[in-house]
Amino acid sequence: MSGLAWDAISSVTAIVGNAIAVVIAVLSLRRADQALAQASEISDRAMRAQYAIDGAAAAIAWRDQVIALHDRGLNPEQIRAIMLLEDGGEGYEQANGRIDDILSIVPRSGT
Repeated sequence: MSGLAWDAISSVTAIVGNAIAVVIAVLSLRRADQALAQASEISDRAMRAQYAIDGAAAAIAWRDQVIALHDRGLNPEQIRAIMLLEDGGEGYEQANGRIDDILSIVPRSGT
């Protein structure tokens, strides 16, 4: 075989090798993209779950404070006035339970 034939074979082999490398890279990139999308979805679900847990904890704390103030003899309007003094307290009642509704089913401690 002449040198020209070997050069042609070498060139074809290099082109085929590069084409295979490109195909493998594209497949790997697609796989990585799928993994990233899955990780993002898992992260979103975890954040939503944590938000729900934090919200439940805040609602429980709110109700505990309302009941404690009720046990001290305060009426709903007095409790509301105190709770509105908290930082961001304006929206707490709407999000965590209306004071009147909470106290309508809770007797005072010792009664």
